[in-house]
Amino acid sequence: MIPAFCYHQGMLNLLFDLDGTLYDFKATEKIALTLVLNTYGLENDRKTYELYQEGNHYLWDEYEKGNISQDAINDRRFQMLFDRTGIKADGKEAGEMYVEHLSRNGILLPGAKEFLDWMASRKDLFKAYIITNGIPKTQHGRLRTSDTYGYYEKIFISGEMGTQKPDKAFFDQVLEQAAIEKEDSIVIGDTEKSDIQGAINAGIRSIYINFEGKKSDMANYSVSSYDELEKLLLDLV
Repeated sequence: MIPAFCYHQGMLNLLFDLDGTLYDFKATEKIALTLVLNTYGLENDRKTYELYQEGNHYLWDEYEKGNISQDAINDRRFQMLFDRTGIKADGKEAGEMYVEHLSRNGILLPGAKEFLDWMASRKDLFKAYIITNGIPKTQHGRLRTSDTYGYYEKIFISGEMGTQKPDKAFFDQVLEQAAIEKEDSIVIGDTEKSDIQGAINAGIRSIYINFEGKKSDMANYSVSSYDELEKLLLDLV
């Protein structure tokens, strides 16, 4: 159920998801995964990629449910792949190599840099924050290599907070540490199960962004481009 809100005119706090919202994780993942798989004699072909993602998605789902730690994801995702492909190798070592490669590649989605510049030009209206479930080394590295730290007031990474999206506690910590009110804030993300559900759990408005035009029945608003997002944000302040 989408919560009702009391709207405030003035400064709006934008709580951005990172991957799939502003940053191109798929492009970064392709680079890093190919480098790791090649190290162990595997090709990053469709079959191997699907096998990897089966385990990876399962582990991230378990993490978002609070059942496992981020360390468990990193320790197990390549071990699961190696076990299924008959590779005798250390999955934890491969996971550490993968995180290192991810951290070296900060790639923005098409149009994201222009949107961030637009947002930065309207500091009288908006303050931006990052809220992500990513691994700290990976996310800090990608923000650094993309030279985008300066666009955000604060960076909130679940691995540094002891809780994760969509848990209400994650969002409560964000509001408390940023010293902002939920009535003056809005979550912007591309994933319903973590970003939008998390916003609902915390009683914060939300914008679902999907570049293929998919709408969300869970979010307060849906947009399919940064141009649409700009227009909507101006309407909300």
